[in-house]
Amino acid sequence: MSFRRYVLRWLRVVRLVIATVIFIMGADPIWAQDSPSAEPAPTQRERELREQLKGILQELEDLQHKKERAIPEEERPAIVKEKTLPAEPQAAQESIPEFELADMSIVSDRLQKRPEGISLSSTVQAETDSQPTRTMQESLQSLPGIVLRQANGPRDFSISIRGQGAKTTFAVRDIKLYEDGFIQTQSDGLSRLDIHDPWFMRTVEVTRGASSSLYDNYALGGMVHFRTRRGSDINGFETFLSGGSFGYFKQAFAIGQHTDRLDLSMFASNVAEDGFIQHSNYNTQTLNFNFRFKVDDKQNFYFKAITNWLNTRVPTRLTQAQWISDERQAGGTQTTCVSGQYNAGCANAVALNQGRVDRRTIVGGMYERQLDASTVWTVEADYDVKDINQYFSQITDNVNPNYKMYSDLRHDGRLGEMPLKSYAGFFANNMEQEGQTFQNLATGFGTRGTLLQNNRGRINNIGGRFREELEFVPKWILAAGLGFEQSQVSIDTINYDNTGAVASRPSATRDFTNWAPEASLTWKPAEGYRHWVRSSTGYAIPTFGNLTRDPVTGLPGSNFNLKPQKNWNNEIGTESRLRPDLLIQLVGFWTFFKNEIITQTISGGNTASVNADSSQYRGIEASYDWRPTTGLRLSGAYTHIQAKYINFSDRTAAGFLSRDGKNVPNVPTDVLNLKMEYDHEPTGWGGWIEGNYLNSYFLNNNNTFGIPSYFIGTVNVHKTVEVKNSWFRFAKFYLQVDNIADMKYVASGQVVTGETTAQAAGQQAFFTGYGRAIYGGVTIGLF
Repeated sequence: MSFRRYVLRWLRVVRLVIATVIFIMGADPIWAQDSPSAEPAPTQRERELREQLKGILQELEDLQHKKERAIPEEERPAIVKEKTLPAEPQAAQESIPEFELADMSIVSDRLQKRPEGISLSSTVQAETDSQPTRTMQESLQSLPGIVLRQANGPRDFSISIRGQGAKTTFAVRDIKLYEDGFIQTQSDGLSRLDIHDPWFMRTVEVTRGASSSLYDNYALGGMVHFRTRRGSDINGFETFLSGGSFGYFKQAFAIGQHTDRLDLSMFASNVAEDGFIQHSNYNTQTLNFNFRFKVDDKQNFYFKAITNWLNTRVPTRLTQAQWISDERQAGGTQTTCVSGQYNAGCANAVALNQGRVDRRTIVGGMYERQLDASTVWTVEADYDVKDINQYFSQITDNVNPNYKMYSDLRHDGRLGEMPLKSYAGFFANNMEQEGQTFQNLATGFGTRGTLLQNNRGRINNIGGRFREELEFVPKWILAAGLGFEQSQVSIDTINYDNTGAVASRPSATRDFTNWAPEASLTWKPAEGYRHWVRSSTGYAIPTFGNLTRDPVTGLPGSNFNLKPQKNWNNEIGTESRLRPDLLIQLVGFWTFFKNEIITQTISGGNTASVNADSSQYRGIEASYDWRPTTGLRLSGAYTHIQAKYINFSDRTAAGFLSRDGKNVPNVPTDVLNLKMEYDHEPTGWGGWIEGNYLNSYFLNNNNTFGIPSYFIGTVNVHKTVEVKNSWFRFAKFYLQVDNIADMKYVASGQVVTGETTAQAAGQQAFFTGYGRAIYGGVTIGLF
């Protein structure tokens, strides 16, 4: 054996011994302890010794790399890296998961695990593992700063983070969505939760606050990342059956397998329901396939495919009087529609056969290569197509093929003696739209009448981002990042009148250049403590629909002066483990919004998009996770937001009126979630009680009309039965009661016009929430 190889072998032995000592001294997760007093907190001397050991390990590793580079290629020993098998789920990991700086890492456990200086939170796996899992709202509402509200479909919810995205009444805007590292937001900024089945999910992670330096266009409120269960979480075959009130029924299965080189998971589900509100029945099917393959010690490949089919009826939002009279009615201000001809004012959901027949498919691949011991290169590309057919007062058919590509480098190095983490990325995406709009002849079947519009559009985005995280003194980390994006939006439309003659040809081609700087300072005085200050920015460009309405008349035309909306987020926060069994997070934020894009009613019901000069959103977010004894968990999240216009003149029937100092509509002021859960592991029994409160908030710019406050209670009981034979592995039973007090409440509102309460109350504003409902289900693990 050569002297070099002898030295290298002993260096590895020394590293293994030191790692073992560290493990023995304090690597056991604190949530795994039987009681909070099982072990005292580490002393100052112990912490100093651990820091010295970390320095020794880094120095030994640097020495090893230098020696390896001196050895000829043919004489180098095989590189041994840590396996990337996921650890057993434990409460500590569920509460404070590791977050990737890049979209996802599938190779290295060493590089850029978590961006410093950001506000983030995550659901625990029990949120989806112990309940019938109808919608993503059931778990996401337990996180601070985030609000979900019902939109046009069974799993279609709008998402608001710190008030951003609150005025969206369908789908998701102003927030970026990912699943397993693959972006779910299309290039026009639209995301829908339809495609995410909650039973497939392992956890959901949320980054709060403007984050365009990390996630590019449309990250005004932050980012939501859905992570599905891996093959190692399943290791066999699972089938799921669930049913309950209002005709709800769900069937699903999961297949998963894990080996040293392969992790495979596949999910499928079929869901149907009659619906709580009249004319809200639906059926939807979802497939989700994940293939992770370890090519060799330095290369990995990940393939993902998701598809969702949805056929749902959609009721009309109710006026206040309709909601008071019968909150379950299908709605509509004009209930008599003449069948067989176009009725421009018809809003009868049944006569129009209001609904959505939508298809969404995403197919993508991710390749990751470890270039050296400290550098990883990732490239990801996907094809995302949305094919929608929607039946409202008009019938719309749109196809949106979308191509997206990302590539980045992550590097762990040093600047002098200071640890430095570096990131650089490049991205490009393209989306096309080809659409048609027809008259709805109100026959009850969604019959198409005369063609009203043709449109063809394209969005191109290209840009880059970089980030540096420098530990300039021990336990103090300075992070700085910058994002850049160049966008081009072009749209051509042909509008026809009711006879089929050409009425107008509005078109627009706009170029936008956006920059997104970010900086933060983080202090980690001890293990389990993190304090930070952050200043970050976000931006979002106008959409096709924003650019094809004249802002003066509200009629079809080109909107050449509309600007991108931008915000500047400032926050200070702490995440502290006050005791081994108690974790708290407290964040104060102040966000300044510039050129927020809103919809104004110009005249005669015609609307157009305009910029509100400036507004501000400020508030606090607080959460706690307390596990005082084995099996018991107490948790809660509270958000307070004060959103106000600073400089904005609103166009009304009486002329322009100043809204300075008025509350921004549709932004909840106080949101509270409280939960107490207990699982008795020896018997397999468990259960939880949860309460959700939303304070009242306004729906019009003059702040004279709004949604009443409400409190909703939920109770759940579940039982796990372990079966040890070659055919059955386990059975998990669930029983859950939602809205146990049968509270009548408004689950979703939309911004309306009108200066007085009476004027605003006469408009279609409310979607009612579900009454008391009982759901039960069982998951069976086979093979």
